[in-house]
Amino acid sequence: MTDKRIRAYIKLIQKLLDCPEGDELKILRKHRHLIDVQFVYVLNQAAEKAEEEGEEDTASFLRTLSEQLELAFAEIVKRTHPAVSERNQAYLQIIEEILKCDTGEEVAHILHQNSERVDRGFVKTLAQVAQLMVENGQPDSAAVLIDLATVISSAIEED
Repeated sequence: MTDKRIRAYIKLIQKLLDCPEGDELKILRKHRHLIDVQFVYVLNQAAEKAEEEGEEDTASFLRTLSEQLELAFAEIVKRTHPAVSERNQAYLQIIEEILKCDTGEEVAHILHQNSERVDRGFVKTLAQVAQLMVENGQPDSAAVLIDLATVISSAIEED
C-alpha cells in the first residue's frame, strides 16, 4: 500500500463515520475504486484504534462494515470465478511455505518458483491471511505478510 492510498482509505473511513446514517452505501459506491482487501485491513486497524481509545460505537460500526465487505468480496468471487477456490488453495500453500522461511532469499525463491500465481489475487490473499493472523494474536507474522503484499502490489502496479 502506498502512503497516498492509505491516506485515501483513512479519508474514506472518516467520511463514513461523519455521514448521516443510511448514506454509507452511497459513499462506498462513490469511492468503489478504493474498496479492496487492503481497505478492509485499514478499516480493521481503525476499529482497533477506536476500541483502544474507548470509542466502542465507532469500533463496532467499523468492524461491522469490514465484515460486510468481506462477505461481499467472498460472494462476488464465488459467483464470478468458481475455479478461484482452487487458486486460493494454491495461494494458501505458498503463504504457508513463506511463513516457514528464515530468510528473504528463501521467500524470493518460493515466489520465483510460483511466479505464475504471484498476482493481485495472491496479494489480496496475503492481506486476508495477515488480518486473520492479527486477529489470532500473531502480529509479527501478519506484518511480514503485509510488507510482502505491499512490495508485490507495488511491483504489479509498475508493470
